Amino acid sequence: MVESPAMGHRRAAAALCWLLAAVLFVSHAAAQDSVAVLAKRLKAGDDFRVRTQAALALGASKSKAAVEPLCAGLSDSNTTVRAASAAALGRLKLGGKECLQRRLAKESAAPVKASISKAIKSLADADGPNVDASTTVYLAIAKTSNGTGRADADVDKLVRSAMTKAARELKGYVLAPVKETPAQAKTLLAQFPQVKAFYLTPKVQKPEYKGGNLTVRFEISIFTYPGRALKGSVPIKLTQADVSGEDAEAEEELIRMAAGRAVEKLSENVGRIE
Repeated sequence: MVESPAMGHRRAAAALCWLLAAVLFVSHAAAQDSVAVLAKRLKAGDDFRVRTQAALALGASKSKAAVEPLCAGLSDSNTTVRAASAAALGRLKLGGKECLQRRLAKESAAPVKASISKAIKSLADADGPNVDASTTVYLAIAKTSNGTGRADADVDKLVRSAMTKAARELKGYVLAPVKETPAQAKTLLAQFPQVKAFYLTPKVQKPEYKGGNLTVRFEISIFTYPGRALKGSVPIKLTQADVSGEDAEAEEELIRMAAGRAVEKLSENVGRIE
């Protein structure tokens, strides 16, 4: 029998109601299982209810190791399991925003989309630096000094995105929230004396066109954080050959590459900064 859209909506709604009930009644025994056991159950459980309970228990585990299996659970064939995985990430509040956003872009089931959206909001509300014993470097990024002639907001977004991406690929690096106050930073960092903290001020000069070449000059000044004592700078110069006339896309790509390279170069020399 072919399922009508109305029947599908009713079935999805019923599944979501079951999920909401399950959230309230995650068994104590399941909550006590190890993350590895729960992850295996979420991935390979034959019954969708078993997988759902595993997802919810992972959400109550308070373990960052639960993030990866829950992100995988967002691709489960069952809508209830996917919704449970999203809800669990929202409850866990230890990461997973990126995988939630990726899933939201292709999710078709309304109840699952609602659960994902709620989880993303929950993570955004609780968004903060995940500093722990494994953290070695803490970076705060200032607003970009923009000499390109482009809109300040556009250049700052481009630079910040590239620097953030580069920093997140470095082991032990954590980024400070944009609106973090010096007092908040001081309180946080006092708990982790092993962490080196820096305040980076990016600067982009006006792109140069000469002899068929495009040159972009980028620099970050390095300050202590939150005290902001100047410690040095990292200049980056990138050139692209055979550029005919002004090329906005080529400029953006070089700025993006220069911003990422500046963070990488900082990481190569961070041990020398006192």
